[in-house]
Amino acid sequence: MKKLLIVIVLLIGAVVAWRMFRRAPEPVRHTPAASTLPDAPKPIPQREAISGSTLNKAFPEAGDGYKLTFTQEKDGFAQAELSKGGAKAATLSISDTAANPAARDKFKTASRRIEGYPAAAVGSMGTAVLAERYQVQARSLAPAFTEADREAWLAKFKLAELAAIK
Repeated sequence: MKKLLIVIVLLIGAVVAWRMFRRAPEPVRHTPAASTLPDAPKPIPQREAISGSTLNKAFPEAGDGYKLTFTQEKDGFAQAELSKGGAKAATLSISDTAANPAARDKFKTASRRIEGYPAAAVGSMGTAVLAERYQVQARSLAPAFTEADREAWLAKFKLAELAAIK
């Protein structure tokens, strides 16, 4: 009986080992590191990004019946909500792309400019401008807030002051 049990255990072990070794090895995928790409800016750690309170200073003043309410502030990012008559119209934001250089890629082929800075569509409801290392974005929350409205609000940001912040 012991011999039969030993034979069964050995057979099971052999089947398990055979199944493990017959699997094809996974292909090795080589991707270039960000630091090996030519002219690729090296990302900085998020904690070294510009403070959100510094970014808040570049937001436009509310006016024309609009109210601006800051909703988020952290290192490298600030966001505000634009409302009119109690209804949400858009979100306005500034993000420091130094922590995420790939965020600048959409501006490489930009043909539009706002206040001299490259502009790009961000989906169907957003428009963004790249002011040096800072992406400034306006995103519609209501259909009545059009692309022209987004561009007008982006032009109201203190883009030159923002671009000068290092």
